[in-house]
Amino acid sequence: MTSILPNKAKIISFINMKGGVGKTTLTKDLGYFLASQRNYKILFIDLDPQSNLTQSFFRKFGYHQENLLDIVDPEEEDDNTLEDSTKASDKKTIGSDISIQKLFKPGVISHLKRDDCLLKLNENISIIPGTLKAIFSERNSNIENHLFNYINQTKLKEEFDFIFIDCPPTYSNYTISALITSDYFITPSKPDAYSVLGIEMLHEVVRRVKEEHQVYFSSKSLNSLGVIFTELAPYSKGYSDQINEIKTSSKIEELNIHFFENHFVYNSYIPKRAEYFISDSSSSTKEGLIVLADEFERRFNESE
Repeated sequence: MTSILPNKAKIISFINMKGGVGKTTLTKDLGYFLASQRNYKILFIDLDPQSNLTQSFFRKFGYHQENLLDIVDPEEEDDNTLEDSTKASDKKTIGSDISIQKLFKPGVISHLKRDDCLLKLNENISIIPGTLKAIFSERNSNIENHLFNYINQTKLKEEFDFIFIDCPPTYSNYTISALITSDYFITPSKPDAYSVLGIEMLHEVVRRVKEEHQVYFSSKSLNSLGVIFTELAPYSKGYSDQINEIKTSSKIEELNIHFFENHFVYNSYIPKRAEYFISDSSSSTKEGLIVLADEFERRFNESE
């Protein structure tokens, strides 16, 4: 498929104020599918301090972060049920000190070059890696514009079709940094009792960021592409009822939120190996990912 964004990438934050909703998994699997199966050029940015997105891509492409041990869980090694197509090779990994940590040091970042923070993994996939060594401060407004400035000064939007940001599940410098840089956001959410509260909190955060940082939105918007339900087991009446209750909640209806028709279905292999990607597997959930990607493309085109 030819690129629908030949000139400038659109930046999309994957964000929820609640953790444990499958946010990172959705970000990596949807983005990887669009890059590997639809030929989009995608830059991933790992702003979540857990750095799980980075670990997945590093294990997949044979990298490790320098000064950090790349440890494989013995239970993962002994899992004979894992699909062969997704197992990492036994070859020695390449050490890299490239990370987003360089972006969030106090002071100016005008000296930073493109390759100081960005690692190209293949022709269609690049990443600004997170790192477990990064010090995520409580609040330091002096660093909130660093990501925005870095993307502009290195002209990254001219290189990619999409830039996907995996955000932390907290209101912090890094959340603000992601949102002032983004054009859109997607909300991964489990269909549970806390979903309405989490979605409502996120939209309040977005409203506050747009109000307090108006200069960044004078020439661009920050709009919701919608909510994608994640971590779903195969279809059950219970899940369907919960989803309908969330959609018809008075608070949600007031926010006029779009909900994706297709969901990101739970895959039991994902927690077992960091380098597992649905697109490269023969899992039955691959078909679900395909139709979700189709809907993402339609939704994006409708929003442009």
